[in-house]
Amino acid sequence: MKGIVRVMVVLLFAALSASFADAGDGEGRKRELVLEPVVVNAEKRAEESQDVPVSITVFERNDLLDMGIEGIGDLSEHVPNMEFHDFGSSRHGLLFLRGIKSLPTGQAGTGFTVDGVSYNKSHMFGFPLLNVDRVEVLRGAQGTLYGRNTTGGVVNVYTARPGNEVVSTAGVTLGNYGTRKLRADWSGPLIEEKLFLGVSGLAEVSEGFMKNDIDADGDDGRHTDGKAARVKLRLQATDNWDMTLSVDGQHHDDGAYSSRRTERNGYVMAGTYGVDSPYHYSHDFAGSQEVDFWGSSLNSDWTTDLGILSSITGYRSYDSDEWIDADFSPLDNMRKNYRQTDKALTQEFRMVSPEDSGSMRWLVGTYLFHFDSKTDVSNHLGAASASPGMEVRFNTKQKNDGAALFGEGTWELLPSLELTLGLRGEYEHAQGRSSRTNIPAGGPAAVVKSFDRQDDYAALLPKVSLAWHFAEDAMTYATVARAHKAGGFNDASAPADGESYSEEDSWLYEVGVKSLLLDKRLMLNVAAFHTRIRDEQLPLFQAATMQGYLASAGKSHRTGLELESRFKLAEEWTLSGSASWIDARFDEYEDASLGVDYAGKRVFCVPEYSFDVAVDYQKRFAGEWEMFGRAGVSGVGPQFFDNANEVRQAAYQLASLRLGFRRKGLECSLWAKNLFDRHYVVFENTTAGVAEDGRPRTFGLSVDYTF
Repeated sequence: MKGIVRVMVVLLFAALSASFADAGDGEGRKRELVLEPVVVNAEKRAEESQDVPVSITVFERNDLLDMGIEGIGDLSEHVPNMEFHDFGSSRHGLLFLRGIKSLPTGQAGTGFTVDGVSYNKSHMFGFPLLNVDRVEVLRGAQGTLYGRNTTGGVVNVYTARPGNEVVSTAGVTLGNYGTRKLRADWSGPLIEEKLFLGVSGLAEVSEGFMKNDIDADGDDGRHTDGKAARVKLRLQATDNWDMTLSVDGQHHDDGAYSSRRTERNGYVMAGTYGVDSPYHYSHDFAGSQEVDFWGSSLNSDWTTDLGILSSITGYRSYDSDEWIDADFSPLDNMRKNYRQTDKALTQEFRMVSPEDSGSMRWLVGTYLFHFDSKTDVSNHLGAASASPGMEVRFNTKQKNDGAALFGEGTWELLPSLELTLGLRGEYEHAQGRSSRTNIPAGGPAAVVKSFDRQDDYAALLPKVSLAWHFAEDAMTYATVARAHKAGGFNDASAPADGESYSEEDSWLYEVGVKSLLLDKRLMLNVAAFHTRIRDEQLPLFQAATMQGYLASAGKSHRTGLELESRFKLAEEWTLSGSASWIDARFDEYEDASLGVDYAGKRVFCVPEYSFDVAVDYQKRFAGEWEMFGRAGVSGVGPQFFDNANEVRQAAYQLASLRLGFRRKGLECSLWAKNLFDRHYVVFENTTAGVAEDGRPRTFGLSVDYTF
């Protein structure tokens, strides 16, 4: 930590020195030091970010490149109150935003959209950001405009749209752990001013950073072998009608569950095996995990005198085939095959008021969705088990159909005072069918448990927001909004009384200030929030079947503060930073099966605080040459991995560095993440007693060329 502090002190001193080195302060220089406005679609209309009464972090294309952000995991290091880790493999994405969890075993708590199309499960979140123009992270309940499962907020990803300008790039990255990445994209007109095409592609391979101490066939844990592509066809049908058809697909092989044993593991407590060392595990079976994830969308915008009519049609298909060593030991006790297929079809229509709508802005819309999921889980008991050769199967099918109507209006009560009222009505019909089948070695199959259930869910999601623009470049706002997570069904591995789980209901209370100071050189945004949650959906785990399920807790809350700032110190230097604090606790929650009351305990995996500080430098020299660099530190506060708050992860900090140069279309950079090789744990399943280590130091060289 001391070394990191010294690095930051030196960089800050250099930045401050540079800011005072030039005494010239003419109008031209003032313009150079102004922070450029950022236009977002957070409220489904184009607005400057500083005018939107929402706590929002925005990353534009250059930000993503300069910060080395390639996926949501990288993104979360730079967003207040956001954590994302995929443990075991990319299928097991775990996202927390403002302490609201999105788990691979259940409903998401944060929305995730790409070009307006919803990715409805967190195991879809962790894939690479391919040819992205902008990412917006909205924090706080967004149920009115975005619907179910947006209690924590929404992550909106916008990919590049082809146009009249021909743009083509190609790049390569080489790094430690055998990392090799190739990327390329091309966009341009097929018919000038009418028809445009965009093509993007990415391929990546890397060796794993987790070492199996048992001589089992297969690659080291957390290796990567993936590829992705997207094709966009855009038609400017008329001056007022714009349509874009997009098709994308990805294939990934990430290995599976290279989790190491901790002192809470059953074999360790029995004295059979010891605790695994960091970055080491000991499994007799290597495991594998392959994912095919693809989809298409059709976005259409038609500008009329009444407003802009938009249609967004989306289809997503997700298929995963995973094999894991389910006993996490050198013994041949249990191997698990997990096959999952998800298909989702969504349709949104909305009308947004025209830009010259006067003192009132409005939008209305409707949303329809169909979700179909099938999971087949097989537990294969090995020679070291009590029932060698036996197979236990869990077959589950779920269907969800839903519809929503929503609307929002903003009235200018006074020249500097705006009132926003919104309401969404949602209805959903859910079906769940699951069975457990035991197949003894050489014996007949027997269905020992099954259920077939259905339920209906309905919710009204209001929003009230008041924004006061008390200065030319400053505003304060207050918001009250409701959100909810849909209920659903577990599989037949859950206890007899745990076949289903209830809806989760929440209310958000938030106040904030957004400001541009010092002639727009300094951006300073602050938000304070309190979220009350009823029937919070919690993940529970059964060691006997090595499977999880959801149950509903009583009541809980999230109370926190967030700060974001960006300061144009000088023409070449920019200082940026963010910080957050959160108190996430159960108010009422008793585990009847264990006879334990968790009231007053912190919610698992939610750190007490987080921060991110970075200095960016860009300087032209020798004509067309430009040198650039970025040095940053992100920190995560203490957190617990269990509801009883007995398993604690200490605070840790991660440093990153990037240095390079540009000339015409060429860009070369050296980069390093987790620069000081800090060891930390991203997740532990305390019931199974297995943990996932965070990624160690990685470094490499990236070269890109724009033709």
